[in-house]
Amino acid sequence: MSVAATISGVRDFALAKHEGQVRRHDGRPYFVHLDGVVAILIEHGHKSEDIIAAAFLHDTIEKTETTIEELIEKFGAPVAELVYWLTDTEKGTRQSRALQTAWRLSRAPWNAKLIKLADIIDNGTAIIMYNPDFGPTFLDEKRLQLKKMAEIEGSRLLRLPLFQKAATITESATL
Repeated sequence: MSVAATISGVRDFALAKHEGQVRRHDGRPYFVHLDGVVAILIEHGHKSEDIIAAAFLHDTIEKTETTIEELIEKFGAPVAELVYWLTDTEKGTRQSRALQTAWRLSRAPWNAKLIKLADIIDNGTAIIMYNPDFGPTFLDEKRLQLKKMAEIEGSRLLRLPLFQKAATITESATL
């Protein structure tokens, strides 16, 4: 099976799983976000099959009835593992969850970090535009995630154009 056919199947799976869902802050179909994350990754040269597949699937565990076992069976352990690292399961207050998420993401594999950076860019851009009252809270949490990832990865991450774009988006909350 070709890479294009595989990615098409992953996209179709994610589209079916998110059917009927809309984004809270702009009311558009939820899938617009997944396409946006993938487009950002491709724009920045991150085109590997596992990264693109996991980008399409990154919210399926949180926002649908999909299980990690289902992802392992359908798409393999490498893709499922990236989704695992990107899935928020933290408990507690919003502040506590934000810190726990930042800790998890700081230790995530490199490819999971790439997907998270694209996710921050896509969500951050939309939230600034459509839900400016929530923007500062959301972007504060994302700045913490970026800070914790940079503490672990150092200059390798700081030099990455994808990271720089995510940092620029998160800084817009303080302007």
